[in-house]
Amino acid sequence: MRLSDVWKYPLGITVLTLCVLAHAKEPPIAEHASPPDPRAHVIRTLCGDARPVAALRQLVLLGTQGAGPTRTWALQLMGAMRDGTLVCSTGNADQARIHANGSDLDARTMHAAPPFAQSQPYVPTILVMRRLAVSMAEIDLFSADLNARAEAAQKISRLFKLLDPDVVRRALQSPGAGAIREQLELAMAKRGLLSDDRKEQGKAIQALAQAPSESSRTLLEDYLGSDAARTDPLLQHAARSALSGINASLGMGKAFSVLFSGLSYAGILLLTAIGLSIIFGLMGVINLAHGEFIMLGAYSTYLVERSLQYLAPAWFGLYVLLAIPVAFVVCAGFGVALEFLVIRFLYRRPLETLLATWAVSIATVKLVQIVFGSQNLEFIPPSYLNGGVQVMSGFFVTYNRLFAIGFALLVFAATYALVRTTRLGLLMRATTQNRDMARSLGIPAHRVDRSAFALGAGLAGLAGVMLTQIASINPFMGSSFVIDAFMVVVLGGAGSLAGTAVSSLALGEVNQFIEPFYGAVAAKVAVLLLIVLIIQRRPNGLFTVKVRG
Repeated sequence: MRLSDVWKYPLGITVLTLCVLAHAKEPPIAEHASPPDPRAHVIRTLCGDARPVAALRQLVLLGTQGAGPTRTWALQLMGAMRDGTLVCSTGNADQARIHANGSDLDARTMHAAPPFAQSQPYVPTILVMRRLAVSMAEIDLFSADLNARAEAAQKISRLFKLLDPDVVRRALQSPGAGAIREQLELAMAKRGLLSDDRKEQGKAIQALAQAPSESSRTLLEDYLGSDAARTDPLLQHAARSALSGINASLGMGKAFSVLFSGLSYAGILLLTAIGLSIIFGLMGVINLAHGEFIMLGAYSTYLVERSLQYLAPAWFGLYVLLAIPVAFVVCAGFGVALEFLVIRFLYRRPLETLLATWAVSIATVKLVQIVFGSQNLEFIPPSYLNGGVQVMSGFFVTYNRLFAIGFALLVFAATYALVRTTRLGLLMRATTQNRDMARSLGIPAHRVDRSAFALGAGLAGLAGVMLTQIASINPFMGSSFVIDAFMVVVLGGAGSLAGTAVSSLALGEVNQFIEPFYGAVAAKVAVLLLIVLIIQRRPNGLFTVKVRG
């Protein structure tokens, strides 16, 4: 059948029409378009369109929703923006290089690439730098490292005005958000206080009232001066009530903080004075070189730290504990040498003893300067003494000061037990009460004196160990601590361990109570006046050791 005969049959006409329509509706065959590269799009937005804020939003989206390599790439690109190592191509807006360590990396693939013939370094503005810090923190909120999450939450809480609420909400819903939930919710509350929605402002006020801090107080004080608080009495009342509660909580926290600071300072005073109390009370020797015993204990700790750092790095975290016996032995040995070579020839001659120990003090300082230099020593705190815990608002307990308090109490208990329950302690107490009678009964007074001097010097060395984690360590540190130690001994009573403990606590608390309000100089003056008033009433100190003539 010919094609011209098809028109003669109705069925043929229908089939031919359907074939033509089907052919006409069939779309042309074309190649599938490839999806756009998100990395190239970010670089174009940053370098070509010069929209860094939009580029940072895209990077946060990729870093929080993408896989591990994408998150790493986003942080690397942000790091290059922050460090000023990002270079944009002036010929192709989709390309950029990261110049670091003398080589160039393709910003899209992070592979080695040749430098551009024509390029322009990317220089972020101050606002972009702040947004960059928040964006990197927002990505770290989804990190598997708990420490990175905690640091990111703290940074977002500080820069809450620039946070992305959607990202923070997703972080709150992510697994393992319990450790940072409080800080993130507080950051959202701070941001809600700046919202135009009155309900959001009310929720923010309630959240800030439940998390008292200095920043919360500042925000509420600023909020009370805003138009929103002036025009809404309910919000104004809620803000004032929240501010009153925050002030009360911070006041209580500050009181506990002053009390804890006084306890830690009292612990240091007790460690520095307990050895001097034994020497002064038993032998009647005014030892001006006692501060140098403390300094030698600190430098012994420095040698132990350096030795472990190079010879046994696995044991480095224990250097403070290992330095305790080392410092005690070194300082006790130095005390024995000083007593044998100098002090034993000057008993019952206080003026000559005073001058001799002063000369020894100066010589020791100069010797340490020659060996170690005059600069402050730097110590790396072990992990168990680094940081602290927030007990309540305004009250932060540091581990190093808590360790100093506990160590001081332990040393005091051990010394008290040694003096009261051992044969050496019995001989020391007998010699203190009546030296001539003790010698007539066969007690080797000179040997007891030497042992007591060694014990006092060793205890001063233990104070030096603790001071390495709290105070500045240099050859001149002993001069300041020996003055404080003498004040404690004079106030408590020469030779009285109980008096030394009580006077250390009293002077530590008084000093730390006055210093925040009137300064360190006024605190010292107040302590000296207190000692003068007490000595007028009790010339022998708070606790007097009985001496039989």
